[in-house]
Amino acid sequence: MEELINNIKENAKIIINGKEYIVKTKTLYGIEEDTEAYYYKCIMNTGDTLVIIPDDNLLYIGKEIENLEYRRPEESTLIYNGKVFVKTGDGNQFIKNIEFGKNVEGKCIFEDFVGINQIISLGYLPDEDRRADILADIIDINDIKISKE
Repeated sequence: MEELINNIKENAKIIINGKEYIVKTKTLYGIEEDTEAYYYKCIMNTGDTLVIIPDDNLLYIGKEIENLEYRRPEESTLIYNGKVFVKTGDGNQFIKNIEFGKNVEGKCIFEDFVGINQIISLGYLPDEDRRADILADIIDINDIKISKE
């Protein structure tokens, strides 16, 4: 995981499950409620966000969905497109370090839910007063190739 993180450079070409992306930003985040937790977000030229959470050995990529329509039958569960997602965490994100790029996401109040091979992150950006919900596919580190061109 650390090797992958270290090899992600500005404008690097990354292939994930056969789809090509160019990395535009790489930011290290922390969570106010857990001083040990950290993760990286990389914004791609397509608008997709790649999230790398080393401690959980978790990788996912997805897009922000405007007006994500879901049902929430209880606090720990939501239903989207007929699929059940279970809450795995929540908190307040903050920037620890912008490694490169501009216009990165700052403070975010979030709740994460996991389903079969997907994650929904419900987010609110207080500095922008807007929703930033993401629907993402969970990927394996072996699904990612960094082009050496």
